[in-house]
Amino acid sequence: MSSRVRCLAGLLALAPAAARAADEAPAPFHRVGEHTQPRARLTFRPWATKLTAPVSMSLGGEAVGAFPVDAEGTRYAPDPAMDAEVRVGLGFSTADALSLLNFEAQYEQDLHTGWMLGGTQGFDAVAPPFTAGTENPLRKAYARLSVGPFVTLTGGYMTSHWGLGLLANDGAHGFEPGSARFAKPRGGDRVLRGAVATGPWTSGKVLLQVAYDQVQGDDVLLYDDEATQMVAALIVGYGAPRTAGLYGARRHQKTDDGRTTDVTAIDAYGRWTQTLGTLKLTGEFEAAYLTGETQLSPTPEHVRHDLRQFGAAGRIGLDAGCFGGVLDVLYASGDQNQDDAEINAFKADPNFEMGLFLYRHVLSAMSSRAPIRAADPELVGRPAPDLDRVPTRGSATNTLAFFPRAYWRPVDGLEVFGGPLLALSAAQLADPRNTRLAGGDPHNAFDAEPGRYLGTELDAGVRYSLLHDGMVVSAGVEGGVLLPGGAFVDADGKDMASVAGGRSTLRLSF
Repeated sequence: MSSRVRCLAGLLALAPAAARAADEAPAPFHRVGEHTQPRARLTFRPWATKLTAPVSMSLGGEAVGAFPVDAEGTRYAPDPAMDAEVRVGLGFSTADALSLLNFEAQYEQDLHTGWMLGGTQGFDAVAPPFTAGTENPLRKAYARLSVGPFVTLTGGYMTSHWGLGLLANDGAHGFEPGSARFAKPRGGDRVLRGAVATGPWTSGKVLLQVAYDQVQGDDVLLYDDEATQMVAALIVGYGAPRTAGLYGARRHQKTDDGRTTDVTAIDAYGRWTQTLGTLKLTGEFEAAYLTGETQLSPTPEHVRHDLRQFGAAGRIGLDAGCFGGVLDVLYASGDQNQDDAEINAFKADPNFEMGLFLYRHVLSAMSSRAPIRAADPELVGRPAPDLDRVPTRGSATNTLAFFPRAYWRPVDGLEVFGGPLLALSAAQLADPRNTRLAGGDPHNAFDAEPGRYLGTELDAGVRYSLLHDGMVVSAGVEGGVLLPGGAFVDADGKDMASVAGGRSTLRLSF
């Protein structure tokens, strides 16, 4: 069935009279997407084994307009920036060569990733956007041995991902046809892992895995921190269109001066898909709760803090052929009092992106400026410790956000998409310095009592992807404007001006 025929069928399926499904299964509309990528890799099959050598290269540019970040009028005004990524890999699997046993080995590394030109210059802050340098991190170097469904042993260096990527994110889930996602993942969570799994068992495809990790890099691990964790996951419907799972981790983290954080994370995930003729419905949900205690950010009254944090995300998608829609919802708990006995702000993984500017630039830049102002000895005497952990580093936190988007495919491989991001704060925005000087009443970066509405962000993009002669070529442009809400009002009651910008990307995979 051609894409045009499927598009027409999708339109008819939305009408009440279209209860009849087509007799033939619709052909995949997407020219490229996650399910087609293996065809675009260098693949060899010697002696019934499988050898792959994926390579991807990307080049992108990004720019965002200037905006104020504090009551003194300091402005965040980055130069247009350019970044690049070169990723190589090598995979081997015995595939069908052995009936019961299967051996697999994977290697993957970013030979180059990060900002190369432009970005933040002369901005006195801690970890502001557009400042991460280039890196060449190892992502995967592991081996796996399976004996049927009885036992699977895995060991080595690998990325970590669970569910929608709200808590554990491998930095490899970007734009896909039909996702209408504004995403440009980089880095990812990396662990040195030893794991044992059994399953899938029964018609329910039940799988159980237990692992021990030495954390090599994620958004929580900073500077010379060290972290280990025990992880367990139970999945029902493993590899099926409808699946549910429960993930648990007990993490011990230690700073270079011996202070510790011990936290337990419980994360539930579910995915549901349903095909109705030419319509495809998809629903996903992830919810994470973190509890524990930390010696970081102590105060004279509280040497230790209790951790109580909650985050949840949902995604609903409708694909009708040449058009469709996606709704993302995110809740991340906030914390408007940094001097009490609890730390409540949940930070989503930075690669779990919502929009272009609000979280990645505006809130990130303001939070990166906060440690500098809070540490001013002329105003606060001795600064509080661990202020360098205040910046969000692009994570969505302290928010309730709704991001409905629509997309249209006028021709194969071309997708136009966009929609409004509507965001509120879960708790009032509280700048550490201004709030402390105000006696504990939440005051934002502009030294005003903030409202709860963060703003409306209007985003739009276009992507073209082509699968040709064993290669996937993808090009895209995205842009938008943020209309800040009452959360960013200043002390004179004036609203913050709008923020606009955009980015482009060119990617080649084979």
